[in-house]
Amino acid sequence: MIEISDKERKLLRELQNDFKLEARPFKRIALELGLSEDEVLEIIRKFQNNGIIRRIGVAIRPEKAGHKANAMVTWVVPEERVEEVCKSMSARSEISHCYDRDCPPGWLGNVFTMIHGCDEENLLKIMSELTELTGIKPHQIFRTVRELKKTSMRYFTEEESR
Repeated sequence: MIEISDKERKLLRELQNDFKLEARPFKRIALELGLSEDEVLEIIRKFQNNGIIRRIGVAIRPEKAGHKANAMVTWVVPEERVEEVCKSMSARSEISHCYDRDCPPGWLGNVFTMIHGCDEENLLKIMSELTELTGIKPHQIFRTVRELKKTSMRYFTEEESR
C-alpha cells in the first residue's frame, strides 16, 4: 500500500469532483489547496505512475450522446481465459465496464460487461463481434430500461479523514 500524505489526500478529494470548465483547472486547485500548480501536477504524475490514478478525463453520459441501446451482459468465461477475454473485450470503445466477478454457487456468468450501442441493431452487432472474437456467447443480457442513478465513486471524503 502506498502512503498518502494529508496534502495528497486533499488533492485526491478535489480531483474526484467535477472540473470547472476553465483554462487552468490545476492552477485553481493548487490555489485552493495552498500548493503550486507544479506541485499539483507532480503529485498527479506520481499517482499515475503508481497506478492510483488511471486517467483524468471527461465522463460522457452515453444516452445523451446518442447511445440509446445499453446493456449489462454476462459471459461464462473459463477461469484460464478470463485475462485474455477481458483484455479483448476491454479494448472495445463501446464497453465502459468489464469485470471478473465472484458469483454465488449456481450462478452462471463470471464476466460482466456494460456495452453501449447507438441502437439495438448496433448493440447486437457488438455482441456478435465479441462472440466471434472470443468464441464465447453472451449468457444473459440485461438491457437498460432507465437510469436511476449514476455517479462516480468518492473514495476520499471529509468523513473518511476523521
